[in-house]
Formats: sequence, structure tokens, C-alpha cells
Amino acid sequence: MRISSALIGIVIVLASAACAGNRMAVDAPEPDGDVRPARITGFDGRALTLQLTREDGSLDHFDSVRDSQGSWAYPPVLPKHVGRVWILRKTRCDSSSLVYALIGWDDDDPTDYLAAGYWLRFPGPRVSGRGLVAAERHVFIDGPEIDPADPPQLPVSGTATYVGPVGGLYEYSHGNDWTDVEAPVVADEFAATMNIEASFADGTLAGCIGCVGDIRIERRHLYAYLGFRRRPVPEAPPTDYELHFGLTAMGPDGTFRNTEVSVLHPDRIVTQSGGSWSGTLSNVPDDDGFPRLVAGKMGAAFQEADGSQGNFQGIFTALGESLLPPGPGGEP
Repeated sequence: MRISSALIGIVIVLASAACAGNRMAVDAPEPDGDVRPARITGFDGRALTLQLTREDGSLDHFDSVRDSQGSWAYPPVLPKHVGRVWILRKTRCDSSSLVYALIGWDDDDPTDYLAAGYWLRFPGPRVSGRGLVAAERHVFIDGPEIDPADPPQLPVSGTATYVGPVGGLYEYSHGNDWTDVEAPVVADEFAATMNIEASFADGTLAGCIGCVGDIRIERRHLYAYLGFRRRPVPEAPPTDYELHFGLTAMGPDGTFRNTEVSVLHPDRIVTQSGGSWSGTLSNVPDDDGFPRLVAGKMGAAFQEADGSQGNFQGIFTALGESLLPPGPGGEP
């Protein structure tokens, strides 16, 4: 199955560990933010605006006209939509903020849009890879179809399959079985496919990353922008891991959150794993009357028999089957 890479890797935000991250735990930190946070973006077909809350409660305001450091077109996830990437930058005497934003919208109706990306706030006026360790980091996904003021009308019966891209940071700390490795702790961008099964009669979802295709290293976003493209590929790549997200109840407003997460590998012995996933279903129905997509955040961590530890943090956008692009042979 061939999945559009439109939103793959948008959570490279967590690449702070790419430089020196060495804190890992089987209880993966939950994705930041509420399941269904307040709206933070605006878009009129030309300009993207964002209002982001810092850890101290103050606000960062961004405008793609005023703050743009670069922009280019990209293929969005949803069919019949157009897409764009913006790099936004704001510099003060004591800090510098960077936003990497992806947005896809209906060219005939720009109020139908979905924006996602990451936001980094660095101490001091410079943005650099070396400063990532100290940066304040957040991910976001936002748009009218996941508006908390306009929840979806969920079907009362039927099942639906959702498939789409997930991306973010893969972090791995080598254990006793690894010798002569270049670095004891490595981190990189990962990309994969998320598949979700929804039962509306039962009001539940379950998902998996790595069950459709492999989890792979893909350096298309933050690594490329900050000059990390030449880093060596990790000696323990994420290939063959599967992240399973257990049966999760949908709220009446289409939101969900669960901490039942397990990590599997066919060759390595995973002794402990955990994490969380959360998100919301779209308030826009597809041709079958089901929500057309599921969007959210995930985190999963694991420990292996030789003491190795790993951590995945990411964001996903999974589309209903009727919206998936055709694959080889015309099959979805």
C-alpha cells in the first residue's frame, strides 16, 4: 500500500535528543497538549496565523506574511487539496522561536484546512542544532474539522478503516549486545504508516504503527533544515518494530486517549513497553457517512533484554479508505 508522505515527519520537533538525549523510560511521556485543545490557527487561503502558548503561560504569535523565512509547495494528505510548507521565525534579544508548519486546504474553500507541525523556542537569539537540547518543544495539529466547538456526529453502527502517515523522533540507547557503536544514544526522524480500525457500534478504536509497511528513517524535515542530513544512519534502525495501540473508547465528542501501548519486534526481546495515544475524529464525513480522518499524537517506549531502550514520539493523520490514494495495480 502506497501512502502519501504529506504529513510524515512533522513531529521532528522532538529531535532535541538528536544531539544528546539520554533520558528514556518505559513509561513514554504522553504527547503534549489536550486531546482536543482550543483552536490555535487561522487561515484565509493566503496567510497562516498561529497562537502558541509557552510553558510559562505567555503567548507566541506567528504570521506567515510577517514571520516567514521560507515557503514551498508540497502534496497534502487529503485528495483535491493543495499544500504548503512554511518556516516561521521570531527573534528576541533573549530567545528565538521557530515554527515548521504544513498546511493542506481546499483551494475553492480555504476554511477547509488542516495544519500541523512543530514549534521550537530556543534560549538566546540563535536557532541551531546544538541548541536543540535546551529548546522548549511542542507539536500541534489543528483545523476546522477538529474544532472543539464543532464535534463530529458519530455513526451509531458500522466499522471503518483509517490509514495514513505518522512521523516523528526515534530514539535508541544501545545495551550490552551492541559493541563498537559510534554513539551510545542515537536519535533520528522516523516515518511509517498508522492503521486504525474503528467500530462505531462499540464506540472503540485500535491502531498499529509498523503493521502496514516498515518503520523507517526519513530525514526530510528538521534534520534537513538544521543541517543534520549527514548524520550516520543508526546502527539499530526502527525497522521491524510494531507499535500496537489497544482498544480505546471514543468519547461522544469524537476524542480518545489511552495508555495501553505495546512494542513488539520479531528478533529482539522486548521486556517492557508502554506509552499513550490520543486524538480526535473529523467532523467532516466521507461518502459512507464516517468521519473522513483520525488525527492525533502518540508516544511509545520500550526496554529490551540486553538493557537497550527505545522511544518513539510522533503525530499521525489517518484517512478513511475512500480517500486513500491508489497503490500499485489501482488498489488502495
